[in-house]
Amino acid sequence: MKKKLIIFRFGSAMPTQKEQAIMGQITDGSGEAVGCSTPFGVLSIVNTSMAPAEVTRLFNRVAADTDDALPTIVFEADGPVGFNFHPEFFEHFAQVNQAFDEEFGTVTYRCTLSLDELLDLVKSKGLDNFTEVELTRLKELSR
Repeated sequence: MKKKLIIFRFGSAMPTQKEQAIMGQITDGSGEAVGCSTPFGVLSIVNTSMAPAEVTRLFNRVAADTDDALPTIVFEADGPVGFNFHPEFFEHFAQVNQAFDEEFGTVTYRCTLSLDELLDLVKSKGLDNFTEVELTRLKELSR
């Protein structure tokens, strides 16, 4: 099953030819990827059947081949990940995310958590930090 992954590759704001080549592997040749240069490096969003760890390994191989170990972070768009980046970074993210959704559609996620599990999440992370999917599930169960 394909999922939306976010890839932050820090350092040079221009993707290398090898990085562009592995995007074909990451997207299984579908080309379902968008990206842009940021002041911090390259931001890409892809639809892929690969796990974040597999994508990271590909980027690590490119780094080893080019002797350029630029840091890369890969995670699922709908996963429970939080970062503290400079606000300017997220200006780029919003634009790239919108372009991805317009081009390829948004991958639909369905929350299957029970009411007890959702209430535990409210306690641990607060209702203000719920995703839209989690809020929708909570509303479904509260009816």
